[in-house]
Amino acid sequence: MANLEVDFCGVSLKNPIMAASAEPTLNADNMRRCMDSGVGGVIAKTMTDSEAMRELTTRSKWRFLNERHEVCRGKVPRAFTLYGRSGLAFEEPEVFLKEIREALSYASHCGAVVIGSIASTEISGWVDLAKRMEDAGVPLMELNFGCPHPKLMPGVRTGMNVGQDFDYACEITQAVAEAVDVPIMVKVTPQVIDLVEFSGRLREAGAAAVTLTNRYLGFIPDIETGKPLIYGWAGAGGPWTKPLTLRWISQVHCRYKGDIFIAGTNGAYDWRDVVMFIMSGAHVVQMCSAVMAYGYGWLAKQVRRLEEFMDEKGYERVSDMWGIAADAAIPYAEMPREIARLNPEICTYCKRCLRVCFYGAMQDGGDRLWVREDRCVGCGGCLSVCPVAGAVEVVIRQ
Repeated sequence: MANLEVDFCGVSLKNPIMAASAEPTLNADNMRRCMDSGVGGVIAKTMTDSEAMRELTTRSKWRFLNERHEVCRGKVPRAFTLYGRSGLAFEEPEVFLKEIREALSYASHCGAVVIGSIASTEISGWVDLAKRMEDAGVPLMELNFGCPHPKLMPGVRTGMNVGQDFDYACEITQAVAEAVDVPIMVKVTPQVIDLVEFSGRLREAGAAAVTLTNRYLGFIPDIETGKPLIYGWAGAGGPWTKPLTLRWISQVHCRYKGDIFIAGTNGAYDWRDVVMFIMSGAHVVQMCSAVMAYGYGWLAKQVRRLEEFMDEKGYERVSDMWGIAADAAIPYAEMPREIARLNPEICTYCKRCLRVCFYGAMQDGGDRLWVREDRCVGCGGCLSVCPVAGAVEVVIRQ
């Protein structure tokens, strides 16, 4: 049986699946329900000394959107968007810390790890919150430099406003890392030019890990009313973001292998995505949107199926999968030259490949299709649209 245990920043987790800092970890009761699902850890909702960010949560709005970015009615599809406006933890720090202690007590009986999350508006506030969170007993702490909502709140310099100022973010990270003994994770916004460089700077400032990434800031009009959905700009995330998130994870992995831990989030829908995140270089994977759509039981399914997949494929440890896809990536110029091959015996002459061949390689012979090899670049468009398995292959040119 596969061993799902992982080491993350020196902390042992029974598996790499975690509940991200969001509504499913809003309080001790919610965190308890996450831990009952069997996840390796939970990241608590972000504790803050910002009254504005606490008050914003009392007016939270979020919707599950389909592929047309319309509000789902009933079933939430796989490729949904979680579109929401929210804030940070409701309670003032002294009250929320009671929730943290209660969750920590429960975690000690079920083999899970509770990670604290903090956000302030001043460096002194970040340090104070970090010390108080450490005193509560958390073994790890996440600094929230990615929350998209403060971007539109004048005077609230936290979350994404911090994550887009590399110098200030590193100054906070260094101050917190020097003030506490527990490892520091930094959750970043994807809305910057270079998260590879930023991750390296955060590591130098004292961060043990980066969480890649928080949600994007989006805007969606309702064409029936002419008004914005849920009143205006909102955070946008969900399964559709996976390729964008994996881009940053894989590139950070390739640059800093082993020098900084990576927690992947934003786009992980199920166990398959967990595997993709790990193969891209994530050490652990945080899940949120799917849990909000389908409930806490969704987490339990993913833990179980991850173990089954590893057994099926012969992976004995999670580390056997770590970064293997990112390590196999090659530059554009080194890609092999390929060519399409048709199997006339099973080709149904549907001509779909003709519509997507922009190089003039696919030719119509009147009763059959054929490939003009001098024009074919092996792009694979024909393979993607062909409805018959094996009718089209893309092979390396000899």
